[in-house]
Amino acid sequence: MYEELKTKIATLITRTRPIKPQTERQLSRYLTESSSELEEFLREAPKRLEEHELEVVFSPQFTPEWEDQVAVSDLLYHWRPSREELDRLTRELTGQLTTTILELPGQIEAELTLDEVMIERFVRLLRMDNAPDPSISAQIREALACEFWADATALMRQRGFYPDQQHWFARFVDHMAMHHRVTVDQLHALAQFIAEQRALDRDSLREAIQSLLQATRQSVTYAQSGRAYWSPDVAQHHHYQGQGQVDQNLVQERQDELAQLEVIQLDLETFESGPND
Repeated sequence: MYEELKTKIATLITRTRPIKPQTERQLSRYLTESSSELEEFLREAPKRLEEHELEVVFSPQFTPEWEDQVAVSDLLYHWRPSREELDRLTRELTGQLTTTILELPGQIEAELTLDEVMIERFVRLLRMDNAPDPSISAQIREALACEFWADATALMRQRGFYPDQQHWFARFVDHMAMHHRVTVDQLHALAQFIAEQRALDRDSLREAIQSLLQATRQSVTYAQSGRAYWSPDVAQHHHYQGQGQVDQNLVQERQDELAQLEVIQLDLETFESGPND
């Protein structure tokens, strides 16, 4: 299983990715100072930058995307690596991988020389040592079949999820699946909600979801009201440009958030807390 995981992560790290805007902005200062071309600088980055600079500049590139998180879920179904195995994984990948490809503006591909700090960040932020217990993964897989179980187990590895949250999440997803079709958006909304909760009894959760719903309804109203300046002086300085303009994409985003939370609230009403909740 370890070797399969190493192969999978090596593939994820070295797959071609667009350069992130944050990375481009960070690099612009160094390019000006060195009078180098971007392609040349990327090939020589580990030689030209200190370790802490590599961390700052390339952290956006080596923060796993959501599809990266999901991609390793199947290998963590019956097993999760120890801290020692993750350290070994970083060392071995650092010795094995030398470059990856970044897509630059204009559909230009450039080679980036890899450094241990990049690989270590990617491995660490997959949070594989926080994979749920196999019994919890099995419960999720049974509830969601093959549709979204990998997403669900990836969500349970994220920050804020402890064994109690993982246990509750699996039981609640099973409850949801018995009453209606569960969507991936609902899973993300549920995970974000429960990761912020420490009291998992039903009364506390009902109160928390009600407060969150109220705040989300206010955010919908605010988005529908259009752009507003915080200060009349600032508005005047900008000649009131854009004031009152409604961002329809933002409105839709807030409305979608509200819809997912309303589903969770309804399911909480029929969910029976267990003895450990």
